[in-house]
Amino acid sequence: MKKKIYMVAILIPLLLLSAMPAFAADNQTTEEESIYYIVVDRFNNAESANDFAVDLSNPTSYHGGDIQGVMSRLDYVKDMGFTTILLSPIFENETDTFYPYVVKDRTVINKHYGTSEDLKQLVKVAHDKGLKIILDLGISSNESLSDEFIEEAKIWVQEANIDGYKLDLVDGVSANFIATLSIELKAVKADFRLIGQPVGVDYPSQLETKGLDSVFNMFPYEGITSFSVPDQTFNDVEKTWEQAKEFENPNSLLNFFDNTNTVRFTYMATEANEHPAPRLKSALTYLYTTPGIPIIFYGTEIALNGSEAPDNLGLMDFRTDKELVDYITLLAKIRSGVPALSKGSIELVKNDEGLLVFKREYEGEIAFVAINNTTKTQSFTLTTDQVGENKELTGLITEDLVRSTDDEFHLVVNRDISEVFVVRDTTNINYALFVAVFIVPVLMIGFIYLNKKRQRNKKPE
Repeated sequence: MKKKIYMVAILIPLLLLSAMPAFAADNQTTEEESIYYIVVDRFNNAESANDFAVDLSNPTSYHGGDIQGVMSRLDYVKDMGFTTILLSPIFENETDTFYPYVVKDRTVINKHYGTSEDLKQLVKVAHDKGLKIILDLGISSNESLSDEFIEEAKIWVQEANIDGYKLDLVDGVSANFIATLSIELKAVKADFRLIGQPVGVDYPSQLETKGLDSVFNMFPYEGITSFSVPDQTFNDVEKTWEQAKEFENPNSLLNFFDNTNTVRFTYMATEANEHPAPRLKSALTYLYTTPGIPIIFYGTEIALNGSEAPDNLGLMDFRTDKELVDYITLLAKIRSGVPALSKGSIELVKNDEGLLVFKREYEGEIAFVAINNTTKTQSFTLTTDQVGENKELTGLITEDLVRSTDDEFHLVVNRDISEVFVVRDTTNINYALFVAVFIVPVLMIGFIYLNKKRQRNKKPE
């Protein structure tokens, strides 16, 4: 009987904690996905047999990364909460340099990266772990796009069961060709994804109707990079959201701030004599909580530095501090547990010299995101008209709990801190505080009592 009472005492706090916000999301829709973008040569070297012509001192030479190296780090990617891996072109190259975007033959895997069997194995293991694999086709501007190209593209869908392709320069490619390519690939694999990256910012929303499932969102790049310096009003925030609405589904756009064509965010921060980690956290929070699918470029999670290519394509280092890795993992968990962040509407609440506050709403679920990219603590106020009657705000990053006073919610966000507040029905108890203050001491007293009683009941030998 005593054992049963003791077990019940243990279960009480667990049951109470189960009422706290939960995060779980399997079988993601397109909007709920997140992508980790890997330049294979610079990511991880797991097979020494293909390490010929490797020169780590030359930024344009091969550095040894390979398909096996990606496969050996799938858990690393999965644990950060990503659903999809985008690989740089792994096909036979036209040049003697590693730069993978000048493809010679898409039917042949570049021998520096491995073999077709390696690719098949990678996809199989990734699928077993719930990850998708998308390959960059590496279209060049002078390439002839023909039926032969489509047949070549089908090969890796049929033989390796890959999940998608990325097309470059899509704003200069025939709409009919992309539509045909999409139809042909989806005939092989119905849920196959075709994503596109345009050349510049000024591209029409008609790209979405070409047969592309998602398009790189070039609009907010300049604004996101403004997070590299504190105390700056976010540039044209509402304008970028309005531009995104030109697309049928803004939540399926692909958002980024680091990629092969940009200087690293870390470079911008350090050039401004800023420590990159707090600035990166602000930018990452924005990326994970605004409409669109976040794409994280390999190395962003370790604050990899670099200016223009190839300087921005440095070697990955898995031995560095995990502060940003843990933060990305937390953001992914929050995003997967709050559908309003991936599917909802967006409304600006405040944008003032580094403090950005906006509202996301989806099917009655409301979240407020506050990003304090400043050098001092900031405060702001929400009304019950904005939040709702008989509601409270629960912070998912710093775990704050805010209740209304005289129909107002007074919120405080410390310097260099972001918070995602979800709106919940008002509770009569702060479960976490209740467990900490009452349940834990009761359990400790009960344990001490039972232990002493057990010792008293022991018979001397």
